[in-house]
Amino acid sequence: MRELSHVFDAEKMAKLDNPRRKELIPQEKVLSLLGVKLGEVILDLGCGTGFLTLPAAQTVTEKGFVFGLDIQETLLVEALARSKQQNLFNIAWVLTYPDKITLPSTSVDCVILGMVAHEAPDLAQTLAECNRVLRQGGRIGIVEWNQTFTEMGPPLEHRLKPETLQNILEQQGFTGIAVDDISQGVYVVVGTK
Repeated sequence: MRELSHVFDAEKMAKLDNPRRKELIPQEKVLSLLGVKLGEVILDLGCGTGFLTLPAAQTVTEKGFVFGLDIQETLLVEALARSKQQNLFNIAWVLTYPDKITLPSTSVDCVILGMVAHEAPDLAQTLAECNRVLRQGGRIGIVEWNQTFTEMGPPLEHRLKPETLQNILEQQGFTGIAVDDISQGVYVVVGTK
């Protein structure tokens, strides 16, 4: 098991609200590529302050539900405040371990890992857990920084190549794996259980 080599520093939470981040990680495009729709149950693993969680909750509406899981309580407290400000009550914010998802098996339609796969101490174990909680036919989407320089994001040596994610997803039994560039600095890998 590798250590959490480049975990986002919660003290720098304001960086998550940088308008340039929304340009590099277009939330609607990510949710569209994942096919997130009304009434679904979504898991945002490594949700931070709710960057993708909040728009996912708006998309699934009160007919659906979103779980925002993170390892940092400070970020979850901020995410809760933001969801209350937006009157979004179809979200559960959950403190979790990086390699053990505290949800029942086959309980969600879609798992999102937004800019956190490069932080996982054991990415294969994390993705095995994602597979476990997904219903048959469910989708996984991994959003990551590409190998080019961007003004934000982890150091280049911590970034994951799309091929690496494709291989690990295939090893975990995911199929129909596709890679899409969603901006100049970011890509998403989508697979189906």
